[in-house]
Amino acid sequence: MDRKVFLALLATIIGLGAYLRLADLGGPSLWLDEILHLQVARSLSEQPWYHFLTGVREVSGRTENGPLYYALQILGLRLAPDETGVRLLPAILGVLALPLMAVTANLVGGRLVALAATFLLAVSPLHVYYSREGRPYSLLMTLAIVLLLALLRRGSRSGIWLAYGGCLLAAYTGLHAVPILLSFGVLSAMGLAWSLRERSGLPRSPYVHGLLAAVLALGLSYGLYMTRSKLNAPVVFEIKTQAGPLDRSSESWERRRWTKFKSPLTQTNQRRFVASMTTSGHMTVLPVWRSWVLLALSLVGLVFGSRRRPRETLATAGMFLLPAALSIAALLPKGRWYNISYTNAALPAFLLLVALGITAFGVLAEKVVVGRLQESKCAGLKWATVGILLLLFVAPNATAARQHPNLKADWRGVARFFDTVALEGEPVLVTNGWPKVCLEHYLQELGRTAEFINLRETADLGEKEVAKRSKGWLLTAGFQKRKDAKSWMQQFVPVLKMREEELALYFFPDLATLLETRFAADKGEIFTRRFAEMGHRFDFSVGETLLQGRGWSYAERNKAEIEFQWAVGEQAELGLPIGTPRDAIVRLRALPFTYREAPPQTVEVRLNKESLATLRLPKGWSEHEVEVPAESWSTGANTLVLRFGRSTVPSQLGGGSTDHRALSVAFDFLQVVTEDSVTQ
Repeated sequence: MDRKVFLALLATIIGLGAYLRLADLGGPSLWLDEILHLQVARSLSEQPWYHFLTGVREVSGRTENGPLYYALQILGLRLAPDETGVRLLPAILGVLALPLMAVTANLVGGRLVALAATFLLAVSPLHVYYSREGRPYSLLMTLAIVLLLALLRRGSRSGIWLAYGGCLLAAYTGLHAVPILLSFGVLSAMGLAWSLRERSGLPRSPYVHGLLAAVLALGLSYGLYMTRSKLNAPVVFEIKTQAGPLDRSSESWERRRWTKFKSPLTQTNQRRFVASMTTSGHMTVLPVWRSWVLLALSLVGLVFGSRRRPRETLATAGMFLLPAALSIAALLPKGRWYNISYTNAALPAFLLLVALGITAFGVLAEKVVVGRLQESKCAGLKWATVGILLLLFVAPNATAARQHPNLKADWRGVARFFDTVALEGEPVLVTNGWPKVCLEHYLQELGRTAEFINLRETADLGEKEVAKRSKGWLLTAGFQKRKDAKSWMQQFVPVLKMREEELALYFFPDLATLLETRFAADKGEIFTRRFAEMGHRFDFSVGETLLQGRGWSYAERNKAEIEFQWAVGEQAELGLPIGTPRDAIVRLRALPFTYREAPPQTVEVRLNKESLATLRLPKGWSEHEVEVPAESWSTGANTLVLRFGRSTVPSQLGGGSTDHRALSVAFDFLQVVTEDSVTQ
């Protein structure tokens, strides 16, 4: 291929990668770790530069991320504000990794491998994800490429500079760089042994500088992180103390327990590793069929490369396998859970092996066809084969690369919503520190404060705090070691839910209090406007949590393609802020839960504590209407309560059901029909 054509294709690939990493960089809200690191960067921004040489202390007793990472964050915040500044330098480093990958891959397999490997990295969802996150992992992946390049350029002056420079920067990046440094040191030692085997005596091996650079950097890392924080020391078992729940009369009672050992080598974690390395970002658990294809191609690439350039291929395989294995080995003595962020430095080398495997099929196709046709007719066949394989198995990754960085909870929107609907002085009870840090950060940007009460994932503490207060909010999100507080919150009024980070905001004590107190404080417009946008109608195929109170399950679909929600328990609540009181009809379509010998189901319809009617539901779906005179409505808040004659838990009836919900009635829709709506 002509050099100009090669450079044009490479520039196009790098341009695509830059777009995926830089477009709308500050759009998604920051999440917990990004906010915590932002707070540290701001606290360090006023320190003299020479203080960074001896390391930084993030919080009391913790030194995990290095001064280089925080220095880059400080620089990014000076170049751009808010979310964009937090993520700017990681994104730039992610773009810089693309030409570095091209140079590295060219040394392993030539220009075709260089283009394939760069394209693989450009659209890799995992690389794009961490290039768009204000954390050190983009820097670590870039440094992994730099050190692989140093191994490949062994003996050259540039290789020596890359070895010392890359190791020094890795040491100052953070504790997570240690597996990369160990991998580089092991591979340099293997290269040194290879040189000793080929020559007599002690040679001037090009790997000596790599081994020396790794040893010096590991010593520096030990001084920066291991000696300054006991939290980084490996301990298989440790004794912790915590308040014991057995003697509730004594708050000073304590008990000891051994920490539970959690192995990161579970099948779920292995599937997450395969999926993230191949076809998805860090959120996906299950690999798709393309994941296994790319994994197989990496094995083909290992064999293909070993026959052509064994040393280069061995170095590449080592920079894939060793960082991943050493990272997991470091988790084992700590008993820590696994996250793909700990092993993502292995990604560039893995993708380079995949590129070799794809190129191997291009070479094979060329050989097969050349044997049957004239060689002049096969020009470009190898390149075309590689291009087709990239389009089939790699190009679809661009979709996930665009979507996965946006799979973060919209904490900015949550804060705006809370600022609009919450009254001054209302507390926020949170399951743990995760939702507190995130919501508080964005409330501060709005100039709003709130009282946060950390339940420490304990439902008993939540009950005590709720009993002390007439009204307030409950918020859960993110990782939970215990689920009891999160489950306990579900009995209250759901106001806002997001799939991302499993965020859920509830109000206590009930829906009527929520509506009455908002309308009394001139904050009821948000409810009236939302109900008008819904057409004064609840379509239960979606969760309208803003106006649905207690007593509702999730949206479902039956075999007849009817979408509905079950009402569970003795009653269910709905908010009906229709505006000006006027004559109306409440129309609904419902299905009672039935079983053999089940008594008839009834539904008492109550509006603002006034009983309007009691409906007797036949078996099967049926529609009903209840007339509501104007005098039954309030100008602002209106609460509709549906009381059921019975609720039944299917799993208690026998027959093998595993449904433990107390099912009452399924609803397809419920609508308030007025003369105005009929006219429209």
